[in-house]
Amino acid sequence: MSSELETWTVTEPFLHINCNLGEGPHYEPATNTLRFVDIIEKALHTVSLSEGASSLKTLTLPFSIGSTADIEGVDPSKKILVGSKSGVGILDRETGELELLKKYYDGEDAIEKAEVLGDGVKEERMRGNDGSVDPQGRFWIGTMTDFWVGDVFDEG
Repeated sequence: MSSELETWTVTEPFLHINCNLGEGPHYEPATNTLRFVDIIEKALHTVSLSEGASSLKTLTLPFSIGSTADIEGVDPSKKILVGSKSGVGILDRETGELELLKKYYDGEDAIEKAEVLGDGVKEERMRGNDGSVDPQGRFWIGTMTDFWVGDVFDEG
């Protein structure tokens, strides 16, 4: 085993995209790409590490995503599992459509914990945040009170 370590000096950012809340980096080995989310800007970013910063692609969505995961047997360039604003779902990366698999909460509990915004639209207080897949293939995701829906309180 070699005792020498390779040292890198970084003098400027690899990407200049100024995320408002960039999180959830995930490496896709098959394509040598990195994907990550901007929760506030409701975006999924993908960049090829072979091609460099000029290969950046951004998918802007009508909902926020807190984390992503690959789905066994599914091409991750087509569909991925996401922890979204409302629940866990499958994101079609070509269309931006979300197939919601399970809401974080629903029924009467969701109605009670929804907030009426200025335009009269009910907005759920929660959103998906960080998440990951464990060695058994289970997708674990944390939730939290969303930024723009009011004060933080015990969600129960």
